[in-house]
Amino acid sequence: MKIALFIPCLVNQLQPQVAIATMELLEKLGHDVILPEGQTCCGQPMTNSGCFDEARKTVLKLLNAFKGVECDAIVCPAASCLVAAKENFHEYDDSDEAKAVIDKLYELTEFLHDVAPVDSFPHAFPHKVSLQLSCHGLRMLELAKPSESMKPGFNKMAALLEKVPGVEILYPEPRDECCGFGGTFAMDEGAVSAKMGNDKARAHLRTGAEYIVGFDPSCLMHLDGLIRRDNMPIEVRHLAQILNAAI
Repeated sequence: MKIALFIPCLVNQLQPQVAIATMELLEKLGHDVILPEGQTCCGQPMTNSGCFDEARKTVLKLLNAFKGVECDAIVCPAASCLVAAKENFHEYDDSDEAKAVIDKLYELTEFLHDVAPVDSFPHAFPHKVSLQLSCHGLRMLELAKPSESMKPGFNKMAALLEKVPGVEILYPEPRDECCGFGGTFAMDEGAVSAKMGNDKARAHLRTGAEYIVGFDPSCLMHLDGLIRRDNMPIEVRHLAQILNAAI
């Protein structure tokens, strides 16, 4: 497939290794990957803070970067940014061109599980991993069943990792409690955010895992900062980094 990468500003500026791993993974799987120019923020920090008029120009600039781009899918390695982009595109542009962009938007886990499934990964990753089931991906993209849901159990990230030889999948308890990042919440309520993140990081640590693995770079970045500050013996990895190393 021909894939246009959507690399949010947080990934581009603070976690470029996630963008590189995503590109390499998709290319190794045989896809033709392009990076449309002119991309910017999805508008989430502004809309989270109620600054909807200020968000408009940024959101439309991002949308215009993908309008008219010939591709089969637009893939993003950040669940919360993808959700924000979908919602904001709907809010600010109701044209057929905008709808065509929205219909092609996929989060990376969703794409590899639902759209272009991967049968197996040849290289082993013989480590214990604790899964970070971040809120937006869980409850707005349905990448796994949230604990409050009565639906049958499913977990798209776990399903992909189970195809990597040697991976042992673990979960913190409670398994899908918020990490406390919450975008601008981490700035507005720093002490509460840090307490929630510290609790979550230590819940992952108690599993005995060597790595925390997730699909949302913002939550992983939040946990990583708390882990490094307290020298906790656990590391953080994005799903794309694990799968890229396994193929």
